[in-house]
Amino acid sequence: MQAVTFNEFGGPEVLTITDMPTPVAGPDEVLVKVTASTVNPTDVMMRNGTQAPLMTDLTPPYIAGMEFSGTILDPGTSSLQIGQPVIGVINPRTPSGGSYAQIIKVPAASVATVSTDTDLAGAATVPMNALTAALSLDFLALQPGQTLMVTGGAGMLGGSAIQLAKAAGLTVLANVADKDRTLVEGLGADVILPRDAGLEEALRNAYPEGVDGVIDGALIGQQISHLVKDGGGIVSLRGNYKIEDERLRVLNVSVMKGMLDTATMQRIADLISSGGLVPRVAQSLNFRDAEEGHRLTELGGMRGRIVLTFTD
Repeated sequence: MQAVTFNEFGGPEVLTITDMPTPVAGPDEVLVKVTASTVNPTDVMMRNGTQAPLMTDLTPPYIAGMEFSGTILDPGTSSLQIGQPVIGVINPRTPSGGSYAQIIKVPAASVATVSTDTDLAGAATVPMNALTAALSLDFLALQPGQTLMVTGGAGMLGGSAIQLAKAAGLTVLANVADKDRTLVEGLGADVILPRDAGLEEALRNAYPEGVDGVIDGALIGQQISHLVKDGGGIVSLRGNYKIEDERLRVLNVSVMKGMLDTATMQRIADLISSGGLVPRVAQSLNFRDAEEGHRLTELGGMRGRIVLTFTD
């Protein structure tokens, strides 16, 4: 089978197509024939060396990729069936590598089934950010009718948080640029706030006492934590970005914490199947064009993910 690999850190040009041995599923693992995988910023950081300190125990070739869709090739000892369509997440910083491959082995706990009519290429854009958003909402433990502010609402994480929050019955505020207003309203945000100047005034006008919780996709939590009610919660989505506010419950959430959370993964998969989570594909490329996919991702400005497809 073939995979997108790199042997040294650098620009997109270090990516190459490599013939690799077909993996063999171990205990509690399944084999997935990959339909699609996305290009995420974390994949770029793995390739360009930013994550090199986390990879000192690995031997090249390295394989990036953290989220995927596909079909079960070998269910191992799980209850999954051969040919069953699934989505999933995978840690690429392991000897087996990530999802940029035609066939991958992954813990059975990290995949969830979707309906047979699901657009698998689109579905690949959902798992990682939706899982992070779900973990964040679980921590905040807000009740229907309470208020959640999502910073960076137009981003992939922000968009997932908005949709999951609406499904949970929350009132959602999001700060976005004017050009993204229609997108974020379409995802379900109840109140649109300005991205920069006027944010606090607009929020106070809508909710004078503040909001019940914040998911901080834009990493501005330190500046806006005072807009959360006493005893509320705020989630930072970057481990090195700390929010200090003694009045609040504060948590740094990483998708790595939920990679074996099958129940949450299945909840996400069910929402994809029912249309409750909307895939966001910026462009679809064959995996052999991964170099171009990384170049486009580094340019930024997209309101969706580059999808690498592994079906010829």
